[in-house]
Amino acid sequence: MKHKLKHLKSKCAACERPGREMNKEHVFPRWLILRTNTHNTGIRWGELKRLPALKATIPLCTECNKILGKELEEPVSKLFDEIESHQGISDLDAELLIRWLWKTEGLIWIASNPNDKYTTVYTLRERVLRPIDNIREHLVLAVSLIEGLHPKSDDLPMGIDSDPELDAIFVSGVFSKIAVMVLLDTFIHLLPEVFSYYRLAPRKEPVSDAKLFYPQVGFKDDVEAVGVTLLASKLIEKAHDDFWKQVKISNDIKW
Repeated sequence: MKHKLKHLKSKCAACERPGREMNKEHVFPRWLILRTNTHNTGIRWGELKRLPALKATIPLCTECNKILGKELEEPVSKLFDEIESHQGISDLDAELLIRWLWKTEGLIWIASNPNDKYTTVYTLRERVLRPIDNIREHLVLAVSLIEGLHPKSDDLPMGIDSDPELDAIFVSGVFSKIAVMVLLDTFIHLLPEVFSYYRLAPRKEPVSDAKLFYPQVGFKDDVEAVGVTLLASKLIEKAHDDFWKQVKISNDIKW
């Protein structure tokens, strides 16, 4: 993977601007790597069978690295503590987690497809930081908590399970003790029953910071969580791709 990313050093993976002061951004954030113990056990990465998680990096300009850290990584690291201790999720928390998942998936996609353009519509930075438009009320955050670590596991999960062909909304993965998905409300019926879900409000309100969503423990251990989430993701991912193929043909979507 390392040799494939050499040309990215000429431009930022997040804003795509050339000639910027660059540094290395962890594809998975350092706080999550330490939380899951994958700095010791390693992760599957590119053509390598195993790589220490802290070595999985991608070029990012210092400006993007700073703003993404402030707007996403710092608050999400605290949010993980709150979710795993059953303190609940607010509407603003749900949007924050959705943006973070899109950012994480985006960095992995760019690292895996260094010769392709992320999108012709917007940069990764624009996508994860700009206001969510009228699609907001159709976004669903699904979460299922994990009770504990499997006896044969040396670390907690940390990985994206989704890789859609067309869809830019659906993303799924298991991180630490949290299995999570972002999907359109049209496909709620495809969620496994072990997932609790929350539909975002049409717009942000003064009470958007109130804790409204309390995900339940749905998995006994990490092995069960990874298996169920991965299997369900394939089905929901295909449903999203098929949906957008139909939209492209009919062009009758209202939002």
